[in-house]
Amino acid sequence: VTPPSLHDCTLLRRRPLRPLMKFGRVLQLRAIPEWRESYIGYKRFKRLLKRLPTAQSSGSFSPTASLSLREPSELEAPLLSGPYAEVEALFFAALDDDLRRVNEVSVAETESIETSVTLATGGEALLSQEEVAALYCRLAKLRSFMSLNATAVKKILKKFDKNMAGTGREPQLPSVMKRLEAEPFSVCRRRADGMAVELERAMPPDKVPRLRQLAQDALKRAGGGRESRPNVLPLALSLAAGLVVALAPLEAFEQADRPEAQRCLGVLVATVGLWLSEAVPFFATALLVPVLAVASGAVPPKLVHKTGELEQAPDIAKRVLNSMFNAVILLVLSSLVAARVVARCQLELRLAAALQERLRQQPRPLPPP
Repeated sequence: VTPPSLHDCTLLRRRPLRPLMKFGRVLQLRAIPEWRESYIGYKRFKRLLKRLPTAQSSGSFSPTASLSLREPSELEAPLLSGPYAEVEALFFAALDDDLRRVNEVSVAETESIETSVTLATGGEALLSQEEVAALYCRLAKLRSFMSLNATAVKKILKKFDKNMAGTGREPQLPSVMKRLEAEPFSVCRRRADGMAVELERAMPPDKVPRLRQLAQDALKRAGGGRESRPNVLPLALSLAAGLVVALAPLEAFEQADRPEAQRCLGVLVATVGLWLSEAVPFFATALLVPVLAVASGAVPPKLVHKTGELEQAPDIAKRVLNSMFNAVILLVLSSLVAARVVARCQLELRLAAALQERLRQQPRPLPPP
């Protein structure tokens, strides 16, 4: 019976991170940190494709019509006009450059791993089971790297063909995917499949499921499959520690008759626990501080001069939030949000392209004397 290949392993049949999650986000979450700079620039190509004219967006298509694009290394530069053939050449030149980086990493890592696999699967079996497991985990990272890049190329080419629908140009996906099969990193993928099978054969059959689980865990630790969801146990322990400190009968606080100070210490303990454990993102921890302070009673109520009564919880919450947020902060945050909206919609580039299209003949050059 033929042993399962890496495709059949539980390692590659991981459930999706989230329903309908965009591939750009999946690529970001599953990227191996040490090779992050060598992945296909998926988001860069998406931004590039937004500047291509399509029959749907322009109503008519002319291959010689001027359009606006930027160099891949200068994505924030002003728009430049040029013929469509230039744009297509720019897209595939950037794709070739990204594939070159993917090939370099894939070939170097595959050759290094192959040397170790030979030691592990040779007649004398020079590597221990722990070393074989570590090698298998390293191979799983490389396999994930090559698989994600192949998917990125396929998806970005589909988007390219979709943008060119109705323009009379031949779809590029079939020809490029055929060429991709001969790329060095595709060859390395097939070699990696064989090495995975060899390493599984070198292990006792009852250890293979554990081996695959270790590889899956290694991918998660390396960044593959990591999600932004709360870690329940550290979250619960941090809040419980803060609650114990806030409610425990501590003699120093009882003698001073300052229960608010003890509750404030409890909030501090809970906040430090959340920061150290990273149970929730740092910004969420920061937003929890005023909530915990008000909910725990760490903020003493003040006397309301108009009524002569002490503040209620809603008034305390309002006072705490007002001390953390004012008109100046609102102005700064609004400016940042507006700048992000402009950058996301590329309004500045559209405006520059419109001005360039309208004013490109002005000012007219002076006639020679």
